[in-house]
Amino acid sequence: MRGLRDLFRWSQKTTAILPTDIVVFIVGPTGSGKSRFMSILLQIANVHVRVNKGQRPGTTEVHAERCRFEGMQNDIVIVDTPSFYTYTDPDGEEVVKRWMGSNYTRPCKAAGVIYMHNLADNPEDTNLKVSKHLNAFRRTCRQGPIPGVIHVVPTLSYGATLSEERINTAMAQLRLQANSEVQPCNMSSDGKVFDGKAESAWDVIQGLLSALRL
Repeated sequence: MRGLRDLFRWSQKTTAILPTDIVVFIVGPTGSGKSRFMSILLQIANVHVRVNKGQRPGTTEVHAERCRFEGMQNDIVIVDTPSFYTYTDPDGEEVVKRWMGSNYTRPCKAAGVIYMHNLADNPEDTNLKVSKHLNAFRRTCRQGPIPGVIHVVPTLSYGATLSEERINTAMAQLRLQANSEVQPCNMSSDGKVFDGKAESAWDVIQGLLSALRL
């Protein structure tokens, strides 16, 4: 059976969300790999991302790509969002609110969230909690529908090396956070760490669509 990657034809930057669109928001703390995931997925250069310095956010604006697929009536719009709780200007939540207020104001075919989480992050840092970032994202959906499905994707920083024990502990903590959410969260790829491959990125999207019953 041909998957989404085989059917993918082109993408282009967009700000329009149509009633027939399937919208996928990429959400997560700074350094979780959101923009890298989108770049790998669509095989485009991250022209909207600046080079990170320390913990400064790499993405400071909303970047949306309309994706067209062979034989599909609905486009998929992938929306890369800036991180919340970075305490640097511009404020990520305010940036997303303004974008949502201009572009995400009416119902669409379906909407879901891919939540990226870096397993190498400090588990004691409350600003990196899943619930904190998802609640901030929900606050930005003032007019448009709140996405009904959340797909949690564990990642590792590029070049990071963690022991198997550390990875298993971090994965268990992430799963616990996901399961404690009021809105159901699914762990992608059977809880495996995203390996940075295009095939795996499309598998994540396919899993989200399946959870949305599409």
